[in-house]
Amino acid sequence: MSIDRLIEEGSIHPFNATQDEVDRAIEIARRDLALAEGILGESLDWSYSIAYNAVLQACRAYMFRLGYRPASAEAHKAI
Repeated sequence: MSIDRLIEEGSIHPFNATQDEVDRAIEIARRDLALAEGILGESLDWSYSIAYNAVLQACRAYMFRLGYRPASAEAHKAI
């Protein structure tokens, strides 16, 4: 699927993120990944859920860097 199509569908929007917004998303991804690793032996399900959120945040940072953001209703799908 092309970026133009995602914009037409309303799944993503052009967005001029600041460096702070990009850095914050990366910071959250790193925090969540560390937490997921830390609880891996205690709760596999929660570890996977937290790791999934880390991936979402990392992808969100990448989208920000490219000049886009996901629509709130479509965030998981668009990312």
